[in-house]
Amino acid sequence: MSREYFSILGLTPGRYEPKEIVRRFEARRRRLLVELDDPARHVESRRRLNELHRAYNALHDPRRQAEHLRVARNDNDDNDRVARMRRLIEASLEGGLLRYSRRAEILAEGRRLGFSEFHTQLMIAQVQFGGDLIVTPTDRRVSASAETASRVGARFAAAGVLALALFLAMIRWLGT
Repeated sequence: MSREYFSILGLTPGRYEPKEIVRRFEARRRRLLVELDDPARHVESRRRLNELHRAYNALHDPRRQAEHLRVARNDNDDNDRVARMRRLIEASLEGGLLRYSRRAEILAEGRRLGFSEFHTQLMIAQVQFGGDLIVTPTDRRVSASAETASRVGARFAAAGVLALALFLAMIRWLGT
């Protein structure tokens, strides 16, 4: 998608000043607004105008532009899932921290690439806090029934921990 942002604005992937991004955006937007008046091309023009706004929002900030440029350059030669996830995580870090919304996007991308949530979380921690991959995920994709079984097991484990915590709290409360 990063490569598409550049091409939507009529640019090749590279570093551009915010003024250049704004100039390209406004020129293309003017043309699309004129096309909106034509009933035959209204739907297509509206779709392209939405894409143009998404591309502008993604590239007008120099920091986000650098992130998209890094992704666009790496998409060409990337067939390795683990390296792709590491680059996605590295691009998402802001001052060494990862926003919750970005974490959710990374988890969704990890599922799409066939990683379990555990492996994706492990990769996030290893990239965020520095370290090589300790456990490389297997190549098999998790089936829906296995994923459901693991969720059920996790819920039972969480219920057990909660029960233990309540039991210890009651003992402390009764003991004092």
